[in-house]
Amino acid sequence: MDASHAPVPSRSVVVIGAGPGGLAAARELERAGHRVTVLEEQDSVAGKCQSVSVDGHTFDLGGHICTNRYERTAQLVTELGVETERTTRYRVLDVAARTAVRQSMAFLRDGTLRRYQALREREFPHIGEPGLAHSARALAAPVSAWLAEHGLEAMAESFGTGYTAAGYGYLDDDVPALYFVKYAEMTGLLSGDGRELLGHEGDFTLVGGFATLWRRIAEELKDVRCGVRVTSVERHTGGGTDGWAGRRTGAWTGGRTGGVRVHTDAGPVTADDLVLAVPLDRILPVLDATAEERDVAARIRSNAYHTVLATASGLPENAFYFLDRHTATREASGHCVSYHHRYPDSDVRTFYSYGRPEEVGALLREDVAGLGGRVEEVHLQRAWAFMPHFGGADLAGGVLDRLDALQGRFHTYHVGGLPAFELVECAVAHAQDLARRHFPPVDGTPPVQEDRPVTLQEEQQT
Repeated sequence: MDASHAPVPSRSVVVIGAGPGGLAAARELERAGHRVTVLEEQDSVAGKCQSVSVDGHTFDLGGHICTNRYERTAQLVTELGVETERTTRYRVLDVAARTAVRQSMAFLRDGTLRRYQALREREFPHIGEPGLAHSARALAAPVSAWLAEHGLEAMAESFGTGYTAAGYGYLDDDVPALYFVKYAEMTGLLSGDGRELLGHEGDFTLVGGFATLWRRIAEELKDVRCGVRVTSVERHTGGGTDGWAGRRTGAWTGGRTGGVRVHTDAGPVTADDLVLAVPLDRILPVLDATAEERDVAARIRSNAYHTVLATASGLPENAFYFLDRHTATREASGHCVSYHHRYPDSDVRTFYSYGRPEEVGALLREDVAGLGGRVEEVHLQRAWAFMPHFGGADLAGGVLDRLDALQGRFHTYHVGGLPAFELVECAVAHAQDLARRHFPPVDGTPPVQEDRPVTLQEEQQT
């Protein structure tokens, strides 16, 4: 038989992590005819897209804003029949004056957008595509220096408050330009095409909380196990030798060629392949890691980011507010950088901060009081190791290329925020593409009929 037409066998895959990246990969694999087991340490799926209910309303703790660039997410929403709604308006809140204004569109003035578009075409034309490695070397410089070099300071004025408020870091903290530019691209404002998605002219979110989408995906999958703690991971080294690689102890056990064995507090799971939907540094303590994996993991950074859900009275209402003074510099770390008042009939708000857990609560009360309000009750506080990323020197040295080179080695694949960027759409698109590239459909698997997201113009025509 021609090797190019060799039968494609079904493979078994264990996915660690049930956030958007892990669930998107699992769904893609299962629809291609492969057998998938998803392991999640938390009691529920959704990862950083958790939603909770307070007083009859659902509040999103993490990612939940979709722009006109969220085409893969919109496709999932369409296929699973999830209802959408327009997001709350955005406002920049002057902390000193207690006044709110619209976000600056300075990048539209003085030719900034045209200069940026020309630079993008010349130096990083693939920035809008899934993944980060394709653009990392061109955008490794600190964002402030990079913007100044190219005369694009107006981009910081327009996107900087939202970028910092969303947990991606302060622009004066030497964050590489790669992450700021990826974020700006995903707003849809730099494309200049004015696309609408799912009948929305602007940003949208999901009715009933963003976790609704990920729960429906999990319900569609055959084997999702929550509340399961991984205790160790063993992977076969390849090379035709039977058994399992014990790189830590030098021991060899088992009796099959290839594959992985994931030990959990609920028993072992054996599979042909492993998809890690958690950053490499987070899984490292239980992984039989190679020297290369350990070196890459040691270079990963993340932001200490917090969500506080609290009832607070006396504050500006009915918007997603970015606090100007607290997003301007890293010296404000610990103070509230933004808050979301989503429901007009409720005083419950979602507050976001950087810093140490012990200082966030006290500073939040101080910040709310400074705005003329009062924290009445704190319902919960959630700490995130947010935005796994690399420093500029490591990006320039090709660390994301090294991470890409690890895809498939020792039957292991990496998805999620580290290779894709910590935005839902980025994680979903990268995970889907990786699954399609490395796990072709099993012979006899019926082709998937996917519904394309509907634009506003098409909806009006019907």
